[in-house]
Amino acid sequence: MLYHFEKGHTAAEAFRDLNKLFGEGTIGERQVRRWFNRFKSGNTSLEDEEGRDRPSDFDNQALLQAVEEDESLTTRMLAEQFDVAQSTIVRRLKKLGKVWTLVGWVPHELSNDNKAERVHLSKSTSPVLCHRR
Repeated sequence: MLYHFEKGHTAAEAFRDLNKLFGEGTIGERQVRRWFNRFKSGNTSLEDEEGRDRPSDFDNQALLQAVEEDESLTTRMLAEQFDVAQSTIVRRLKKLGKVWTLVGWVPHELSNDNKAERVHLSKSTSPVLCHRR
């Protein structure tokens, strides 16, 4: 955000760029505006202010277990289930190495076993051919 501020970008531009770069829900527009107001006042420290850090009782393992049990859960559904902001779910899943695909939550990096399984599956299924009559 400080980079965007120093380059003369608006808070809205920084918000769009950061969410595009790090994933939707990474940061809220209000939070970016608060940081920009802080920078405008001359405070360019990137340290959180005293008292702003709330202790977290969020259970990463429970989140991981939830997405592994039901891969169809969206970040909105998870946010509701865990009673936290959607951006929190997005950040936590990213830290846990999970990314969303059309089939559900999968490891961000494929292991050698994952890769071998995909090759095996692709070789074992026969392509469907369509014929015109």
